[in-house]
Amino acid sequence: MNAKNAKKLFKKYLNNECSAEERELLERFLESYQGDDTEMSNFKFDNSVKQEVWQKITNETNPSKIKKVNFNLSFLRYAAIFVGVVGLMGSYFFLTQDKSEESELVVDDTAIVLKTGDNKTKEIVVGSEESIKDADGNILASQANDQMVYHGKPTTELVYNEIIIPKGKTFELLLSDGTLVHLNADTSLKYPVSFVKGVERKVFLKGEAYFEVAKDPDHQFTVVAQNMDVQVLGTHFNVSCYANEEAYTVLAEGSVAINDNRSEQIKQEPSILEPGQKAAMKEEAVVISEVDINDYLNWREGDLTFNNEPFEDIIRKIERRYGVRIQNGYTELEAVRFRGAFKNETIQDLLDTFKESAEFDYEIANNQILIKKPV
Repeated sequence: MNAKNAKKLFKKYLNNECSAEERELLERFLESYQGDDTEMSNFKFDNSVKQEVWQKITNETNPSKIKKVNFNLSFLRYAAIFVGVVGLMGSYFFLTQDKSEESELVVDDTAIVLKTGDNKTKEIVVGSEESIKDADGNILASQANDQMVYHGKPTTELVYNEIIIPKGKTFELLLSDGTLVHLNADTSLKYPVSFVKGVERKVFLKGEAYFEVAKDPDHQFTVVAQNMDVQVLGTHFNVSCYANEEAYTVLAEGSVAINDNRSEQIKQEPSILEPGQKAAMKEEAVVISEVDINDYLNWREGDLTFNNEPFEDIIRKIERRYGVRIQNGYTELEAVRFRGAFKNETIQDLLDTFKESAEFDYEIANNQILIKKPV
């Protein structure tokens, strides 16, 4: 949308002359706009006009759904916000998509799988209620809806189960020691059916999970995640270790020790995290930084957050969240970074909002999403 058209649309909005389509176009522009003073000045809106527009929007919209940040610079909306590298993105254009040409997207509904200690597999149906039994018929765990609870019993032998969560799903485990684990999509966790007294509590993660570790001063709890061990006695933290992606831990409360296991020759002192910090496995070292932990934890509520991330990483997140396959035919976007947040949108709503800011087209063919450079 160029400056002339934007200004004209703003005036129509203030005079209650916007059609439904024009109103939606303006709202989407406000959602996506996060420019700087220079960009805003190109539109030649004086402060009184901007204030009048903002007041009208806030009066007509649920205030809890709108957040104002540096009013003269940007308008933000709770649902979805994006910003790209200005040099590549240029001006904002809003493209309409002919829904009649859109093929139906069928999302894969792969089952959650439980592998038991006797090398058997069982399909876990989210929403069902049933019991998990061992070979002798003893109840090991019970499932209700999207959570499985292990009851635990005294034992001297470690027996492991493994649960595998496919793309497009999340699940919860309550381990026998009382530790609650929130499992993200495309994740597997190997864990003891019952923990053994006097033996370290240890689980093995591939993917992403949020741990609420039950306090037990006599038994350390360790998450083994690729080349990173996260050790605690009782605390809340998130671990992400997807294949071919940067592994990291974010601490919500308590403290954790991060061990870098990539070098067997050089034993380093563990890195200690404090709440609100992130430990990332960079090329040669563990790097600790201060972060907004909500950006890393809100996936548990079904949110999808991008925090200054390259487009190629965002594609992987979208594929995991929705259980879809995406082919990027617009390779110039791969290194461009975006930030934004989505909550409970459908995959089509996400793509429609995204393309308006990132300036791409997409089509659905053979149950696959193809991102294309606009003509």
